[in-house]
Amino acid sequence: MRPWACIPVALLAFLPLATPSQLPLHHAGPSTQSFTLLDALSADPDYVSLIKLLQRAKLVPTLNRLQNSTFFAPTNDAIKRHTSSNALWKRALDEDDLDLTDNLELRLRQELFYHLLNYTNYTLPTEQTPQEHKTLLYPRDYTEPPSQEPPPSPPWLPVPNGTLGTDPQRLRLSYREEAVWAGVDASGNGGAKLVKERVEAANGLLLGIGDVLEMPPDLGTVISRHPQLSYFSKIVTPQLAKFLNSTSMLTLFLPVDEAWQALDHYERLYLESEFAADDLRRILNMHAVLLDEVKWADSFTEEAVKLPTIDGPKLSIVPEKDSKKVKVSDADLVERDIYASNGVLHTVSTLLIPEGTFRPTPEKYLLALKCTEFVSLIHSVNLTHLINDPDAQYTILAPPDDVLKLFGHHDMPHRGSEELKRVLQYHFIPGKWTPKKLEDGMLIETALKEPGLDGGRQVMAIEVTDEDKKKDTKTIRFAGAGVMGEPATINNTLVYFLSRPLVPPSDIMETAAPILDVSNFVAGIFSTNLAEMLKSTPRTTLLIPPNDAFKRLGMLVSAHLVSSSAKADFERVILHHTIKGVVYAEPIVNGSQRTYGTLEGSDMHVERRGSNRTVLFTPSGGWADMQSELYLSPRNMLTQTGVIHEVSDIMIPRSVHLTVGKLAKAAKATTMTTMMVKAGLGWILNGTVPPEGSTWAEIGLKGSGWTLLCPTDDAFKQINLTELYADEERLRAIVSQHLIPTPPPPSSPKTSAITVLDTLVNNRPLPLDDSATYTTLHSAASAYGDVIVRVLDGEGGTVVGIKGARGRDGAQDWAHVVAWGRSTTGDGSGGVVQIDRLLEPYEPSWYAQYGGPVAVGVGGVLLIGLFFWGVRWVWRRDTTEATYEPIGGDSALAEETQRSSTAESVRSFVAGGAGGIAAVLVGHPFDLTKTRLQTAAPGTYNGAVDVVKKALARDGVTGLYRGVVPPLLGVTPIFAVSFWAYDTSKLLIQALTPNRKDKELSTAELAAAGFLSAIPTTLVTAPVERAKVLLQVQGQGQGGPQYKGVFDVVKHLYREGGIRSVFRGSAATVARDGPGSAAYFAAYEVTKKLLTPAGSTPSDLNLGAVIVAGGMAGIAMWSIAIPPDVIKSRIQSAPTGTYSGFMDCARKTIAADGVAALWKGLGPAMARAFPANAATFVIHSASSTFLSIMSHHSGTSVESVGSCAIKTRRDRCLSPVAKDPRQFETWSAYQNCEEVDFANDLPSILRPHADEVFRLVGQLPLKCIDKKSKCYRNLVRNASPEFIDFLSSAHTSASELFSEDVAYDDEMRAVLDNLRTTFTAWKNAEAMRKSTRKFSEAEYAMKVYTLIRTSAVERSVARLQHPICLPQPVSKHRLTTDAVRTLNAKIAKPDGLLLIPTYRMAELCETEQSPYKVLSRSIRRKSGTVGGESSFRYQSTLCAKLPDARVFEIAGVFWEDKKPSQDELYAAYRQNRMATTAALRQLHALNVQAPVFGVVWAEGKVRAHVDWWQAKDDTGEVMIYSAAYSGPPTRKERRLSGAFHEWDLAKPEDIIRVFLLMRNLDRWMTGAFCDAVVAGVTELASKVQLGYTIPPWRRSGDLARLVGRKVAAQQETHDEGDKHTAEPVAEATAQAKRKSKKRKPRTSS
Repeated sequence: MRPWACIPVALLAFLPLATPSQLPLHHAGPSTQSFTLLDALSADPDYVSLIKLLQRAKLVPTLNRLQNSTFFAPTNDAIKRHTSSNALWKRALDEDDLDLTDNLELRLRQELFYHLLNYTNYTLPTEQTPQEHKTLLYPRDYTEPPSQEPPPSPPWLPVPNGTLGTDPQRLRLSYREEAVWAGVDASGNGGAKLVKERVEAANGLLLGIGDVLEMPPDLGTVISRHPQLSYFSKIVTPQLAKFLNSTSMLTLFLPVDEAWQALDHYERLYLESEFAADDLRRILNMHAVLLDEVKWADSFTEEAVKLPTIDGPKLSIVPEKDSKKVKVSDADLVERDIYASNGVLHTVSTLLIPEGTFRPTPEKYLLALKCTEFVSLIHSVNLTHLINDPDAQYTILAPPDDVLKLFGHHDMPHRGSEELKRVLQYHFIPGKWTPKKLEDGMLIETALKEPGLDGGRQVMAIEVTDEDKKKDTKTIRFAGAGVMGEPATINNTLVYFLSRPLVPPSDIMETAAPILDVSNFVAGIFSTNLAEMLKSTPRTTLLIPPNDAFKRLGMLVSAHLVSSSAKADFERVILHHTIKGVVYAEPIVNGSQRTYGTLEGSDMHVERRGSNRTVLFTPSGGWADMQSELYLSPRNMLTQTGVIHEVSDIMIPRSVHLTVGKLAKAAKATTMTTMMVKAGLGWILNGTVPPEGSTWAEIGLKGSGWTLLCPTDDAFKQINLTELYADEERLRAIVSQHLIPTPPPPSSPKTSAITVLDTLVNNRPLPLDDSATYTTLHSAASAYGDVIVRVLDGEGGTVVGIKGARGRDGAQDWAHVVAWGRSTTGDGSGGVVQIDRLLEPYEPSWYAQYGGPVAVGVGGVLLIGLFFWGVRWVWRRDTTEATYEPIGGDSALAEETQRSSTAESVRSFVAGGAGGIAAVLVGHPFDLTKTRLQTAAPGTYNGAVDVVKKALARDGVTGLYRGVVPPLLGVTPIFAVSFWAYDTSKLLIQALTPNRKDKELSTAELAAAGFLSAIPTTLVTAPVERAKVLLQVQGQGQGGPQYKGVFDVVKHLYREGGIRSVFRGSAATVARDGPGSAAYFAAYEVTKKLLTPAGSTPSDLNLGAVIVAGGMAGIAMWSIAIPPDVIKSRIQSAPTGTYSGFMDCARKTIAADGVAALWKGLGPAMARAFPANAATFVIHSASSTFLSIMSHHSGTSVESVGSCAIKTRRDRCLSPVAKDPRQFETWSAYQNCEEVDFANDLPSILRPHADEVFRLVGQLPLKCIDKKSKCYRNLVRNASPEFIDFLSSAHTSASELFSEDVAYDDEMRAVLDNLRTTFTAWKNAEAMRKSTRKFSEAEYAMKVYTLIRTSAVERSVARLQHPICLPQPVSKHRLTTDAVRTLNAKIAKPDGLLLIPTYRMAELCETEQSPYKVLSRSIRRKSGTVGGESSFRYQSTLCAKLPDARVFEIAGVFWEDKKPSQDELYAAYRQNRMATTAALRQLHALNVQAPVFGVVWAEGKVRAHVDWWQAKDDTGEVMIYSAAYSGPPTRKERRLSGAFHEWDLAKPEDIIRVFLLMRNLDRWMTGAFCDAVVAGVTELASKVQLGYTIPPWRRSGDLARLVGRKVAAQQETHDEGDKHTAEPVAEATAQAKRKSKKRKPRTSS
């Protein structure tokens, strides 16, 4: 038994009174009677393992010496679990293991001290907020070897001044989950749970825990385990880890992971690299406090504290009173007091780095971005200043390590070399160039300073390609090297990662040599020994042409330049291509500088053209229009001394003189040069003037401007030169045959936009186009002196020969063109064309000269005769057509004998064509003169007379008709299309102005129609004018193709540029013919009106007046059409590409020749106007007369009136006659129509009919508005209130419409129901009247008129737009031409009519003895025919088309719907009268005495008229009378005679009256009118059986046959029996039928 087991239990009662304050360690031990902690442990078997550990650590004495302590004792289970992971504890518990680390068991002692408090803690926590307590653990560095010195005094007690200084380690207690936990973190989580009841001992408190308390490790371990310090743990280096683990009394304020996100991505990337150790150490030192004591959180009192850091400014610790937060400098204290064995850790929200303290250099970033090899190379050449200044702004083009490794060291200059230094400087661009700033094609200066640029910075080309504009992604290349990934933006530095190292530009020859396309020019530089000079000359720009440029320059010029004898010339050419100074592409294209000096000494001119800024270089010498285009791909080939640009062509300076002699030498033509010298033409070889006194000087020849067709020496192998040199005349003829005078090209204004330079043509001495003809020096002595060029198909090449030569002995006089070269002497015209054979002068035989023209003349006469014979044959065959009648009388509509439309079309075509041909033949010399004046170069002609003189002198009279074939071929279609388009345009204008008051077009409208007519005419005019102009200008000695005729022109144009070339100048043609045609037609119409006498029409003008009008029209046209005609002629005659359009040609013409150039040719045009138009009309008239005579002799009835032939026109329709009062008067006069008064002139026998129709009073029941009546109640029940108000309003205004006598029966109910439809029409009319929109006639008819008529008409048959037949003229007046034009109308189409229903006249048709059958048999018997218009079936119907059955079709009511204008109203009245006249003529023929009614509807107004027929008492002549209905006779006001009464459909009472009127007409048609028809026809049948003849009334036959005769008289009365016969027109028709039967019948549709 232990001695302290005898302590009285009563003493233990005083233990709770002990304070928990920590007591001194050195106190007297407990008395022998006390119950100590050791006793408590020994008494509990759950602490056996713990006691063993205490014994092993020699802590039993220490435990006995402690007074008032608290011991957190782990149980056996807790220790057992702990030993599974703790080797020290396991070894300590192993009794067999005596191999201890040291005799003091320092590590084990410290871990056990962490379970002891030096005071008794009776107050355990009751909440999760932790309690902090100081343990007996004073951490030490137990890695040091143990001391061999004995302890200071037993028992061994903990010694202060460890790694935490004088402070012991701390322990937190917390209460959670209904238990107390020890060793928790700052949040009260974790730790060991108290699993046993506490035991109070004399010297302390025993608390059993379920786990061993882990002693806090060192700071490095704590940091690595903390979840919010993972980033710092990631970047900490081994050196820093050692520092954190070995440094005592260290207080850390470390930022959490989120704080590091405030750094830039590349800054974090750098910190994570292996190169950031120094900066990481500095950053850690700025967050570490190293003092004599550890700064726990409880030291952060209410007062601010400043703690010095190891490296950097002091940290300001400021507690916030209100929020209980603590600020550490600018950061918030996130977590406090994270325990460690060698210090304490606090976490903060942000980095505690002062601004500007942490600024990594570009070098550090490059190292972090894996560009270490690049940095190493920079260090080797001492360029570290480029990467060590964080304030310097640079764009670094860095190849990563893997790229440099791929290329290897052998591809880079040696380390430390000057060449490497130059290469690396080329990778640095001053400034920060982000991708948005970079543009394709731009040049950026680099850090490389070139001696060849006089110390200036070398530039770098940038290539930018937009891959996806929506995503704003670009592909960037620096000097051809691609960029990998995204650029890195680091402070003032931007880094692009390249796919390969950059190579700075090399010298000028190294740059140009690899380009194969310019190898010829490069070789020329080496051959002239200029290579070294160009390499060493600083600041130069070389313009280098491609190999094709030597071919375009002319092979003879190229051969001369590369020859050994012309090395000096080639050197001057090369130096002329070298510009002084560095000129990149951008200032060339967009700059304003016009000239650049060259190393050759002369300047080079630069011109920028078009919207795309095409750059053209013009040399100081060469020939006219020598230019070279700047190629922009490739662009800016950089060199050490400047830049190289590729141009399209070689340029010749003025110091290089290319003479004909030099070019002939290059052509290897010494024989030809010798011949020229012997012929006295050696001065041409040198480009000098002929010697004074020589024959050539006397005729005024010049030294320049000659093209030599130069045969090679091989061409003279078959020639006896000795004999040739002896024959001086032949020698001169041969040399002259090979010399072509070549005038300088006309100075045409520069084009504004050129896409492809035509150097292939410009660099030839003259154009070698197909069929181009040129005059030689021999042309003056021989008609066969000209030479012609032909371009052979396939690979045949180009040949040149004597024009018109037929060859000798089967050999053709042709030579192949081998090469050419252009001279620069004089004005730069002329040169040498190398050919492979000699062209000897040609003289044809006599039969070759005269045989061809004679054959052509004879053939032309035969063709003309054949043409007119063909025209006559067509007329004789197609003048008339057979007339077909219905088979059996009812299978089809019989056609009348009429003139053949084919013959009329042929006659019109031939007459118009003849007039047009006459205009061309008379006016073409004037037109040729005009065109040549417009297109010739300034100074070519002195005026129009000079043009004629030169044309006559050169080509004779036929020269004035050059190009006459195209207008001769196109004149007929041009005239036809023009006048057709003019008429169509007039109709279009009338259709677009439906509300016009005057049907005649104004002058402005006529001009507009004329303008529109020019648009379709251009389809024919443009190609005709194009061919004509080209044929006209080729005869004035200019170069270019020479055409054999119009078809050759068209073929050449199509082959040259397709259909677009054929139609070139179409816009200019419209610009000319549009205003010109407007002036032409307007002037023509105005002049005709001025020349028309009073009371006549323009159609009555004689031929002289028409000629004057046409001449004035021509003058008016050409007075405004000359400027666009000048532009048109120039566009159509100029070579392709000369002008880009109409405005471009106008601008260049004015710039070159002034504004006066636009009026060239005005004189010839004005002189042409009168004779050409006079010839047109005279020949047209004569042709018409001649063709009419031919038609007459061919059986066609055409009579001459005066000197003019009358043309039979097509039948007119009714509307034009009705619209023209003058024509209607003619028509009504021949129909015996008169207007009379309704009240006074209407016969009494017909008065009942009119009274029945116009009886409109008392037609409606008064009960319908009486609210007490049953009728009214029915209306209220069935109709809308608006309809009842409508009836009430009508009653208020016109009470006479209603009557008490009208019963409300079934019929009246139907009337009221129909009135409701009329009410709907009234509402529609009201809405249309109030609307601001204008409504058409069709809309009124559909929404108003039709509703009224359909509701009113129930019994009779209504037909809309139904054609009816017009009557035959009955007047005895003599027929005139104008009357025939009007009276030929056969068909009318009223808007509506009412017919008697067929069933109402069944008694007239059904039986064998019915009137219809009787009348039909009578006419058949008397006329001898069974069909045709003389048959009764035609006379029995008013309709144009025969009915299916044999019945009567008789109409009694007609109406027209028209516009409200006065002209249209009366036109509608006249049109109605024409329809009623036809109906009345039918009634007269059928012996029916009854009137016919007409109604006119016009935008809400209605008029009516009544018409009837009446025979004159004295002569029996039938008259047709028409009376306008003037209103009811009860009206008080007096009305004028013939004045119409109008019903206004906007008024309820009037629209009801119109409804009643139409209802009355409907009932009258099936009542009184039908009765009158039945009575009249029945009586007629009886009279016919007694011998009476029915007068035919329908229009038939062609009245043109009766011009000049009287229309046959109508029978005077109906009682003269068989004396009356049909009209002579019918007889003429029968005659035509008999004639037509002699020919083969032709089907007519």
